[in-house]
Amino acid sequence: MNNKDARERITQAISQSKYRWRTPRGIAKDAGLTVPQVIEVLERSGQFVRAKKGNARGEQLYSTREKSQSTLTQRILSALTNERAE
Repeated sequence: MNNKDARERITQAISQSKYRWRTPRGIAKDAGLTVPQVIEVLERSGQFVRAKKGNARGEQLYSTREKSQSTLTQRILSALTNERAE
């Protein structure tokens, strides 16, 4: 599979997820790819971003640039609950 096809599968897996941030393992499962394939595409493509913090297991989290942006409502709710929106 070429990188373009892999990138499209990864984008679709993230876009269709109810979660904003995903682990490479979760993306790989949904996209039908291996974890190393997913990590390679995520790190080489400017289309994806890595969260500043990982999950509770210490795994890196990734999203698309579009999906990673907090909405104004999310930022206000985060400020009111004293949590950081990611």
